Order: sequence, then structure tokens, then C-alpha cells
Amino acid sequence: MKFTLDIKTIITIAGVVAVLGGFYYSTQHRLSVLEIQVQEISEKLDVQAGQLKQIKRSIKRNSK
Repeated sequence: MKFTLDIKTIITIAGVVAVLGGFYYSTQHRLSVLEIQVQEISEKLDVQAGQLKQIKRSIKRNSK
């Protein structure tokens, strides 16, 4: 059995592979950017939570 591919089939397969590869890499990039943003926001929230605790302690000390 001889297996032959014509140029149209090769171009179609290459196109599908290129589209899927582009989708994969663009999705990976977007996820990486989102992970960085979540980490930055989480760090800011940690800092703000620490500041809030200090404010609460300060209020408690001053109210006594």
C-alpha cells in the first residue's frame, strides 16, 4: 500500500497545526500574565491586611 499526500492535504494539515500551536502558545502567554497579576494583587492585599491589623491595634490601644 503506497501512501501519498497531495499539496492541498499538506497545506491543510500544516494550517491546522499552525492554528492549534498559535492557540496553545497564546493561551499559555495569557495564563502567565494572569498568574503574575494575581500574585501582585495578592501581595498588595497581604500588605493592606497587615496595615489594617496595625490600625486596629492602634485604635485598641488609644481607646483604652
